[in-house]
Amino acid sequence: MRKLLTDLTRELEAGRAAMLCTVTDSRGSVPRGTGARMLVLEGGEALGTIGGGAVEHQAVQFARELLEQGRSAERTYGLAPGGDADMICGGEVDVRFRCLAPSDVRELEAIAREWAPADRVLLFGGGHVARALAKVLSLADYSVEVWDQRPEAVTPALFPDAAALRCGAWEAALEALAPVAAEDYVVVMTPGHQGDFTVLAQVLKTPAKYIGCIGSRSKAAAVRSRLLEAGFSEGEVDRVRSPIGLPVGGKAPGEIAVSVAAEMIACRYGSPIERSRYASN
Repeated sequence: MRKLLTDLTRELEAGRAAMLCTVTDSRGSVPRGTGARMLVLEGGEALGTIGGGAVEHQAVQFARELLEQGRSAERTYGLAPGGDADMICGGEVDVRFRCLAPSDVRELEAIAREWAPADRVLLFGGGHVARALAKVLSLADYSVEVWDQRPEAVTPALFPDAAALRCGAWEAALEALAPVAAEDYVVVMTPGHQGDFTVLAQVLKTPAKYIGCIGSRSKAAAVRSRLLEAGFSEGEVDRVRSPIGLPVGGKAPGEIAVSVAAEMIACRYGSPIERSRYASN
């Protein structure tokens, strides 16, 4: 969503109008739910997606017509066979088409607040895998905040897609952050066992939805043992997913990042893959 806002800002500041298409409500089976957004530019280009297929094609066409007329509108699309989009999903989506003129650039801050909030990820560690993961997660509409105690590891050049970059000791990891909520994701990728343990000992006291720690099975066992010795119960320590990532076999940073992101997405939607892998936890 940050990328879409950047694109919208660029267009308006350049003196070009744009159409912001937003799914405001959905019913039944649909490709994308409430909050999905797409931009249609004056040249006809569409950025982002509200679900693809016939419904998106029709929405783009309608958005182009509205842009030429300089007006906004709302429309409902049926996704059942024989419906408006003649798709087999069987659901229905309401789409709001908001025409934004260059003069509306002053309202972008307010517009940004209306967007559905992305899932928040707290990423501890700024190494190669963390950099790749932040990039992948941004494509999946996660808002990534990166923390590392090494200033050189948390720079905008290394994490151009991050929502926030912070530097500080592992021991103070949660002090400067907004409270971790039950919908938040935590990924621990510090450079060593001690950093992992220090962060996990803090994170396990929060209701985070997902807690993952990178490492081999032997490292995972060692960190688990330390957490138990520190007084955490078996049930509490079982919340830590380690090793993390779906077992796709990749070893390169980008491959590992994709496997971790896939596991997080599975957790997001409670998929059978995610449930079966951690059924014993």
